[in-house]
Amino acid sequence: MRLFRRTERPVRASRKPSRGERRAAERTAQAEATLAQTEQQIHDLADEVRRDLKGSA
Repeated sequence: MRLFRRTERPVRASRKPSRGERRAAERTAQAEATLAQTEQQIHDLADEVRRDLKGSA
């Protein structure tokens, strides 16, 4: 039987992110930028292939 309940502390929204969190955010941003570049290259190649196929038909 529980006589006393612990009240949950509200999470402070203004706390400074930890070093690990900042580094993880940096890595995520870099990965997203690389992914965007790769996707653009894929689209460019696909457009080029479509043009070549239309030209040879």
